[in-house]
Amino acid sequence: MIKKLSDYEAYLKTLLETGRPLNAEQLLSVRTHIGFFQHERLAHEIVLVLFALLTVGSFLFFVACPDIPVLVLAALFFALLVPYIKHYYGLENGVQRLYDLYASLEKLQ
Repeated sequence: MIKKLSDYEAYLKTLLETGRPLNAEQLLSVRTHIGFFQHERLAHEIVLVLFALLTVGSFLFFVACPDIPVLVLAALFFALLVPYIKHYYGLENGVQRLYDLYASLEKLQ
């Protein structure tokens, strides 16, 4: 998804570099694509929060019941949480860049 977002961002930058204003249909298409990325970001945010809660919960459960399998579970959740945070960070920043590009494309009107 990060690749699709960066490809679309590059496409919008080339549109912006041409300096030609977009018609209403093209602007609507850009807004629609940004909406798709927003939905993707929201889905990943929900999963990220779930993983964060599971990670914290498993660490708290380990404190209450110090068993090795619980520690392994907490470590696995944490190991999955770190790359997921990185992925969500990329989505969030990419969507923010798309907002800026869209605003610049609107100014060409």
